[in-house]
Amino acid sequence: MAGGEGTRLRPLSLGRPKPMTPLLGRPVMEHIIRLLKSHGITDICVTLCYQPQSVMDAFGSGEALGVQLTYFVEEEPLGTAGSVKNCMSQLGREDFLVISGDCVCDLDLGALFRFHTDRGAAATLALYRHPNPLEYGLVLTDREGRVERFVEKPSWGQVVTNLVNTGIYILSPQAMDRVPEGQVCDFGRDLFPALLREGALLCGRPLEGYWCDMGDCGAYLNCVCDALSGRVKLDLGLPRQAPGIWAAQPVPEGVALVPPCWIDEGVKLAPGSLIGPHVVLEKGSAIEERTMVQRSVLLEGACAGPRSTLYGAVLCRDAAARKGTVLNEGVVLGENALAEDGAVLLEKVKLWPGQTAPANCRLARSVTSGSQKGALRFGDLGTIQGALGEDLGPEALLALGSILGAEGAVGLGCTGTPGAQMLLQAAAAGVSAAGGRPLLHPLPTPVQGAWAAAQGELPVALFIQEEGGMVYLHLFDRQGLPLGRARERKLEHALLQGEYRRVRGRQVEAPERLDLSAQRWALETASRAALGRRVLHRVTAAVEGAGPEAQALREVLAAMGCRVENQWRPGIPAFQAGRGGFRLTARDERGERLDSGQLLTLVCLIEMENGGGRVAVPADGSAAVDLVAAGYNGTVLRLDRDGTEARDLYASLPWLREAPSAAARICARMGVSGQKLETLLSKTPRFHMWKKEVPLTADRGQVMQALAREQSRRPEGDGLRVRTGSGWVYLVPLARRASLRVMAEGPDLELAAELCDFYAGRAAALDRAVSRQNSQEQPER
Repeated sequence: MAGGEGTRLRPLSLGRPKPMTPLLGRPVMEHIIRLLKSHGITDICVTLCYQPQSVMDAFGSGEALGVQLTYFVEEEPLGTAGSVKNCMSQLGREDFLVISGDCVCDLDLGALFRFHTDRGAAATLALYRHPNPLEYGLVLTDREGRVERFVEKPSWGQVVTNLVNTGIYILSPQAMDRVPEGQVCDFGRDLFPALLREGALLCGRPLEGYWCDMGDCGAYLNCVCDALSGRVKLDLGLPRQAPGIWAAQPVPEGVALVPPCWIDEGVKLAPGSLIGPHVVLEKGSAIEERTMVQRSVLLEGACAGPRSTLYGAVLCRDAAARKGTVLNEGVVLGENALAEDGAVLLEKVKLWPGQTAPANCRLARSVTSGSQKGALRFGDLGTIQGALGEDLGPEALLALGSILGAEGAVGLGCTGTPGAQMLLQAAAAGVSAAGGRPLLHPLPTPVQGAWAAAQGELPVALFIQEEGGMVYLHLFDRQGLPLGRARERKLEHALLQGEYRRVRGRQVEAPERLDLSAQRWALETASRAALGRRVLHRVTAAVEGAGPEAQALREVLAAMGCRVENQWRPGIPAFQAGRGGFRLTARDERGERLDSGQLLTLVCLIEMENGGGRVAVPADGSAAVDLVAAGYNGTVLRLDRDGTEARDLYASLPWLREAPSAAARICARMGVSGQKLETLLSKTPRFHMWKKEVPLTADRGQVMQALAREQSRRPEGDGLRVRTGSGWVYLVPLARRASLRVMAEGPDLELAAELCDFYAGRAAALDRAVSRQNSQEQPER
């Protein structure tokens, strides 16, 4: 599991996912991969969410480490169990191990496997005896190892055991069957308590060895010291020059080393310096003359200036402590941070990347920055996303608002969280500063924000969604659709240039509030989704989940006249909205889970049966839609291929893109026909889908061109669609990372998996061929 952001590890983790945190010259995740390989585990699925490309770039296919890595990227956070559920197509029906990619450990995983197998457990948890268990979840077991209960982050009064949950599990497919598809679900909060309630055999096994979750900078430094002291068995990767001294090259004369120390290649060590104990100096770092460094880490390119003193400090890449500085226990200098001459940084002071401690200061508090680190880019779902206060802060929203304000009126909305409201105020200030009209609305979900844009026919509308520390910026045009790629590129370019319009005082527009309400939206959505026929049967349906998206869906179904319940039960369908209200999933009357592709096919069938004759779907819309339309001599337009005609049709049929409208349309069909959801679905072609992501080293365009030539096909719109026998394959390069997504469909899961594996293999082979060709041509240029 490598999707972690490492919020508590900042500023050390800023700009990288937590598993990429360097530990003794390697990402911490590499140490975990080596641990797995030492136990004979070489087939590894990697779940990614935050900055996935950096992990895929670093490890590729895993061949260099003697393992096979398969990546699964969450478009939105699904929780610990939800992210693993996303991998089940690769994991199959065998028991498997789950381990964090950002912990440090040398536990005996073989003992865990043997215990799990002997007990025949549904799930087995690796437990660790921790001297300070307050920050962890406690697990109480009986003498046979059967879990009796959990205590989450206890007070000392609740500490009745020192056994903590390490987040390392062995799980059976039967346990994972309990995890809903495509929904947020956590092991500790949801799955394990549910298994206990149901009486499933849930076991825990204390393991000998070392384990640390490296939760903050203090824990990181402790891990480093423990590795150098031999408390945790890691491959240190350097020759031992003397007892307790691992160095890539001989240590120069005049340098005093106190073991243990770890010194990488290209490190500059000046005479008169005292280094150690417990010091790590990574590639290209420097220790100037008469400097003392103890219990500290200098990452690549970091520098400790002359006569400086470092005790218990971490210097990130290219950070510098100049002449005479003193860095005390717990001090962290972020990337390119600077402590100027004579600065004294007291305990636990942190400088965020690029920040400076002035000369001769005595700094007792941290210096942070909430500004963005790089240019804002649209992702594959037409949104801009990033971590609040790291990638997206008020400065970024002020800039974005300034560019949007140059177009005139701008619709603005946000979720009800304090972070989103703060960013909304910054965006509104930018709109006003550029002479635009900020038009605020109170609607709490992105799907409602799209409706607000269409209602006012606004040139552009921005909705700010905050969820779990991540921010998603949704932008809509006057039709309520995401901005097209051409407009996205224009906006990205304007942000990159950093040139913003500014007007004089009298031209500044005050924010206005639009007279829109959630009730009006629900009534209009329900009215549009109705089929215009007499309803014979009042539908009872459940809406699962909490939060504004679920509430919006409930309001629409209630406006349709449905009886709305809060959870599924046999005999009624249940719907769930996700991705800001733009993705619908469901369960039919028997509890069978239905993904968004199946429901889109059903909505298209309803459109054809209702005499529509034409539908528009996204580029990756299921091939089953084409089969449905063919049965009615209908037409399917695709957004990437058919231009304005497709966008206009897509805008006029909101049930093709919006979860509340789609659920209302389905319930309307059920009410008119008196049929169950499972009966309606039986009329649609059942295609199974298999997905993979292929990391690329060569240029994405070159690889796509090679694929098109190999298939003798010309790409139409986004990506490449290939018909092969009774199946379809869709290949498309991703916007946010150097990867290719392969989506295969077939009448059965086996065929879909075979097609997906074949074309993913071809893409990887062509990527290698293009890379070789480019490297051969490079000298000639």
